[in-house]
Amino acid sequence: MRLDDILYGTDVIAACADASADIKDVVNDSDKAAPHTVFCACRGERENGEDYIAQALQRRCAAVICEHAPAVPCAYVTVPDAREAYARACARINGDPQKKLRLFAVTGTNGKTTTTSMLHHILCRLYGKDSAALIGGVDNIVCGNRYRAEMTTPDPHELYAYLAQAVKGGARYGVIEASSHALDYKKLVPCRFDVGAMTNLTEDHLDHHKTMDEYFISKQKLIPLCGRFVSNEDDVYTRRIDCPHFSLYGAEFTAEIISLDKNGSVFRYHGMTDADCRISVCGKFNVYNALAALCMAELAGTDGKYAADALSDFQGVRGRFTVHELKNGADAVIDYAHTPDALENALLTARQLYKDRLISVFGCGGDRDRNKRAVMGAISSRIADLTVITEDNSRSEEPGAIIKDILKGVDKNSAYKVIEDRKSAILYALGIARGGDVVLLAGKGHEDYETDREGKRPFSEAEIIREFNNGG
Repeated sequence: MRLDDILYGTDVIAACADASADIKDVVNDSDKAAPHTVFCACRGERENGEDYIAQALQRRCAAVICEHAPAVPCAYVTVPDAREAYARACARINGDPQKKLRLFAVTGTNGKTTTTSMLHHILCRLYGKDSAALIGGVDNIVCGNRYRAEMTTPDPHELYAYLAQAVKGGARYGVIEASSHALDYKKLVPCRFDVGAMTNLTEDHLDHHKTMDEYFISKQKLIPLCGRFVSNEDDVYTRRIDCPHFSLYGAEFTAEIISLDKNGSVFRYHGMTDADCRISVCGKFNVYNALAALCMAELAGTDGKYAADALSDFQGVRGRFTVHELKNGADAVIDYAHTPDALENALLTARQLYKDRLISVFGCGGDRDRNKRAVMGAISSRIADLTVITEDNSRSEEPGAIIKDILKGVDKNSAYKVIEDRKSAILYALGIARGGDVVLLAGKGHEDYETDREGKRPFSEAEIIREFNNGG
């Protein structure tokens, strides 16, 4: 593809490059620069891509896209926003696949992965198993192939390649999780979504956004990319958005809960049509997720009754309130809850579904919002019968320092225990559980690794449970 074709749709300030240059790829990592590639010098959280232009040129890239003219002689194009230019260039080099699919996007703090997975399931059940691609926080599913997700919304180089693969495989739909970081970094600017949704907004990522209002502003960047939009009436932030809403208590789209138990949930859906819906995933929060998926499907023209029926065999998402039976008669639940709101919802759901002891095992990630640590300590000590505080992806921080922050919020009159090593903490909690108890392992969910100062190492909570049940 010619360089000027790559730049189609991008605002250009100045160009000092051969417009007819043959371009094979677009990269934002100087280590991946090569002949016939364009290097986009994007500013990141900690580094500025413009500092790596010389390195990209040493690898003989064909041209550089940047916001300021390079200090070294080269073929370059300056643009107002290198991140946006990068996303548009990645879409162009892949043939603008986003224009050939009906797209859906879900943003919000909690529930994105399950909501997108439910909507993807509905579309595949109704229109064919490979009719929709899923770009999600756990797995990217394209034409029957499943790829482990590295981040909630992939880098544009990966994202538009997935969408191109979906188009080539005959897919008609794409369902995408839209993180606030992705929206800030303009990853989705080339896309126009049929329907978008915001599930809720609760404290998270404040190391990046600084305040909840800034976080909310970032999330709302999805709205102008969508033809139709729906948000949660029952959330103090998302109810402010001027759009149709979904709610458990009264809105354009509602769910009337009939029953909730450990085997699933039954509710009556009231939208553009009315329908009875039974899902095999449990908890009120999953009713919200199903409600969001159903109203998105209806807004896109799918009959609500067919959509509700399609959800009946949805089996849930790996690491999202996944129940494991233990040899001692108790249950262990693996959940990704790593925010105050998500932890509270998971604990309250476990409390509702199990009548005996609730044991909570959790930690907080390093190099992330420190303010939520004490809040999560207070939540767990208030709801659980026993809280076991441990490590969880401490990254560059000392696990003990993170635990001290958590302990600041723990009710010292409650039952709690500190076991820094996460595997030891899990085995302790599983070992003291008895029939009728539930052990909530919160924070890691689908993750099969632990990250600390030494780097990333394999770590599977499901495997630890299997080891426990096998007598290990």
